[in-house]
Amino acid sequence: MGLSRPGFLAAGLMLLVAACGGAREPALARADDPPPASDPSQPAGWKAILIAGDNQEPAFDNAVDAMAQKLEGFGVAPDNITILKASSYGADAAVRANIRDAFAHLAPGPDDGCFFYMTSHGMAGHGLILRRERLVLSPTALAQVLDQTCGTRPTVVIASGCFSGIYADSLPLEAPNRVVLTAARPDRPSFGCNANLRYTVFDQCVLDNLVRGIAWGTVMDKTRACVSGNEFDMHVGAPSDPQISVGAAESRLLTFAR
Repeated sequence: MGLSRPGFLAAGLMLLVAACGGAREPALARADDPPPASDPSQPAGWKAILIAGDNQEPAFDNAVDAMAQKLEGFGVAPDNITILKASSYGADAAVRANIRDAFAHLAPGPDDGCFFYMTSHGMAGHGLILRRERLVLSPTALAQVLDQTCGTRPTVVIASGCFSGIYADSLPLEAPNRVVLTAARPDRPSFGCNANLRYTVFDQCVLDNLVRGIAWGTVMDKTRACVSGNEFDMHVGAPSDPQISVGAAESRLLTFAR
């Protein structure tokens, strides 16, 4: 079980990075709101992998740290959250071998859901950057490890970066049990990769609007409105247009309901 070489397309470090700009920074939504009533149609627990694929700006590390804190507030045990970063070393570095190991040890139970979140720069037509290895995590490679590890369990993928719509528009990733949220269309950049900002625009908006017990479509609706407001303030030429794909089996999946 692993990420095949064709799935990780070699990429030079002449990154096709979006224009960066300022953004409004609303306060983070509370992660410790009371849980909704138990629903047997929802996963009983979650296993998560969080990846900061690039370390050119601190925003990527900041986002995965904040997402981990949010998941813990939703009741996900720290032992069930794996964090890999381009700024880290050894077993914590965001490289292929560690991604393979993270999925190999994910071990979701029959009633668990899988959550995958990656934030990085993106390369048009290929995917999100793994800067430490000068490679790209393609939708095909991600689909392979999700198929092998999570199978038909409810699975949520959030891909944050320029041109990340390729993950929502990818045949290998399409499955009835998957929900995929992306920061932009396949042909559009995303914004906010600024050393003066704590998070990118999309990451900030996701973190602010990810609350327990609502539909993932609602999360995206609120995130899109937040992104649009920031991009309007930034006077961007072409909006990023965040994307969502919801598998037929997960149309009623709620955010970390138990």
